[in-house]
Amino acid sequence: MKSPILETEHYLIRPFKESDAELWQKWDVDEAVQEHMPEPMNESQDIAGQYAYIKECEADEEGRYWSIETKTGETIGTVALTDINEYHKIAEIGIVIGDKTWWGKGAATEVVRAIVDYAFDTLGLMRVSAEAEAGNIGIAKVLEGVGFTQDGLFVSARVKKGVRINVKHYGIMNRQSTS
Repeated sequence: MKSPILETEHYLIRPFKESDAELWQKWDVDEAVQEHMPEPMNESQDIAGQYAYIKECEADEEGRYWSIETKTGETIGTVALTDINEYHKIAEIGIVIGDKTWWGKGAATEVVRAIVDYAFDTLGLMRVSAEAEAGNIGIAKVLEGVGFTQDGLFVSARVKKGVRINVKHYGIMNRQSTS
């Protein structure tokens, strides 16, 4: 399903465009950008594969996918609300700030807050979950700053560079919920 355009004070959170694919090609093979991604290091993908991914995201009925753009038109990352379950009223959020010049400047916090508000206020969800690898201090700060609380720890859940690591699980409840 094509995602709606959301706007924050500093960012435009918009559906993917084909021009985003060229940036993804760079971010997908950047070791620093990929360091805390759940999968092993990505292989370089041709542009046709990136375009196909955009179409897959648009067709996904259980997800909303966006690019993060500055008000000056610079695309700096992506964010997604996935595994949306209408019955249970839950979803999972994930974010990548691919442009490293924007790391530590509050972009992720502002965008995650906007997506959580959208999930609760527009989609009527009751809970949004997120995961953070134990060494990813930045995303843990973002999630906690937005109001997520750690509600689990998956011990030895992933392998990074041949070493087993823990994954923290976070959740935030819709303050409007009565259950």
